[in-house]
Amino acid sequence: MISLAREAESRGYKTIVISNYTYYEIEDYSPAESEIFQMMDSPVFDGLVLMPESIKSISLWEKVLDRAKATGIPFVCVDRDVPDCVSVTFSYGKSFEKVVRHIIEVHKPKIINFIGGKRNNSFSEERLNVFKKVLAENGREFEPERFGYGDFWETPTLAVLDKFYNGEQEPPDAIICVNDAEAMTCVDYLRNKGISLPDEVIISGFDGIEEEKYVVPRITTAACDIDGMSRKTMDLLEELMNGKTPSERLAVIDYSLRISQSCGCKPVDEAGRINKLIELFIEKKNYERHERRMFEYNSHTGELYSYDSFARLMPYYCEFPTWVCIEPQLLYDGDDKNIESTASTGEMTMFMHSGNNLGKFYPDTYTYNIPFQQKDILPDLDKVFDEHNSLLIAPLSYHGGKMGYLTVAMDSESFDFLFTHRFISNTNQIFETLKTNMQLQKAYEKVADMHMRDPMTGIYNRRGFYMRMSELTESGTTNYTLFSIDLDRLKYINDNFGHYAGDRAILTAAMLISSTSGKDSVCARFGGDEFIVVIPEKDDTNTADAYIKSVESEIEKINSEKTMPFTLSISIGGTSLKVTDRENIEISMKEADKKMYECKRRNHAIRD
Repeated sequence: MISLAREAESRGYKTIVISNYTYYEIEDYSPAESEIFQMMDSPVFDGLVLMPESIKSISLWEKVLDRAKATGIPFVCVDRDVPDCVSVTFSYGKSFEKVVRHIIEVHKPKIINFIGGKRNNSFSEERLNVFKKVLAENGREFEPERFGYGDFWETPTLAVLDKFYNGEQEPPDAIICVNDAEAMTCVDYLRNKGISLPDEVIISGFDGIEEEKYVVPRITTAACDIDGMSRKTMDLLEELMNGKTPSERLAVIDYSLRISQSCGCKPVDEAGRINKLIELFIEKKNYERHERRMFEYNSHTGELYSYDSFARLMPYYCEFPTWVCIEPQLLYDGDDKNIESTASTGEMTMFMHSGNNLGKFYPDTYTYNIPFQQKDILPDLDKVFDEHNSLLIAPLSYHGGKMGYLTVAMDSESFDFLFTHRFISNTNQIFETLKTNMQLQKAYEKVADMHMRDPMTGIYNRRGFYMRMSELTESGTTNYTLFSIDLDRLKYINDNFGHYAGDRAILTAAMLISSTSGKDSVCARFGGDEFIVVIPEKDDTNTADAYIKSVESEIEKINSEKTMPFTLSISIGGTSLKVTDRENIEISMKEADKKMYECKRRNHAIRD
């Protein structure tokens, strides 16, 4: 991808790489891993390069291909011959044959063992057939007992080697592997057995991977011409974008045979070996540094309490210019939703952008919470491309569902895909933990609030009242007016109109006294028809008179509407209160009760 981005840059193009960072074979990708490819619909793209071998699900690849065709944007497929599509691929079979012929025809080993790839894998079977073909052309027979499937990686290869060296057959003079990972495993295995390479056994690999350069002896292999692939891909894509018929429907790029030390053709270079060890040491130290940073990043999870605190943390751990884009419904503080079933609206929030680069950190200079449309990829993408030539986009997920995506600038020569993947994975984990903790806290507060609330009216119960007043006590001495309120004639209403009417009277009274008290008040139901209200005093207002008049006005309004078969009436008494402790509150409640009962007697006299 880096080579292709550099080639595009040399021709004046900007590149955006969309990757789901999935390296293993899987049929059922998560929604986040699948939906990231919907971004190819964006109008910012003039051309597409599709890499089917990087998408390990057949069904997902078919969807991606259909989507690419539906966009109408010119595209080229790389690393696979896709029927009816302009494609660039490598001559794997022809190139592997060069390696096999070198081992068999140049070195002419007496006994040759072969480690294949994955059973029924097209690449693996093609290379096995090449091996059989070259054997036959050289008058040699394929021996099944000298073959095993190494699945392209270490552990299965070790099992094959154990079979080769179990003492039941003569050890081989040569081992041909279908890739470098298997060949490197052979080198380590044989060294541990005290078998000298290449004196006793010669080894070959295939692919020319980066890690091979640290192996001693260096592996004889074949390396793909990545830069040649990039040039050919851009040649064909430019022809399509210019409305021309491409010069070829299928372009095949050769691997180059890289003869080295593991077959004995080149001597082990001790000076070069030392240099490679130094490089490996530096890379190891860099890896350890990154591991420490990612561990430290994760260690802050328990300290986070809000999305903003997370956005402020991230810039300390971004190693390259980074944009974190989140679907806004995931930042919603209300009840949680089923993320997988939430339809994307196309709206996104740029959760965080940091300009860190090349080890230079600017944690205090970041932007946060900027809305934009997903089709635009990023807010002010043109300005982003004024500073950067290539971007990597990878999905962020929440419990497997789509959360958004993280974008990283790939311009730096030191850009590291592995480090970026780790940062993305850790960001996912931290976000999931933070959101889960926030939901648990909200649930705890809801349960706690239920124990503090009167289930009928929703205002505080007696317990809730005293807990809230305790909070006011801790906040310092403050002047309040405390009201004792009693619903008149509740028994009469219950006896004559039924308990439903009585409940309605209680609910109406509770609604009325809380709605007129203001947002900073404390309203509570102490018993069947008893209420307490505490309201902050204002210097320029007689709080008691103002509140009582407001309540009486609302009662008069309700009664005038005649929506209930009875006349609502309440008795209310108020007194000043300095919130210092519970005893002080109890004294004020007794004084307010006296005034409330005086009001009740007046109301009773009026009715009589």
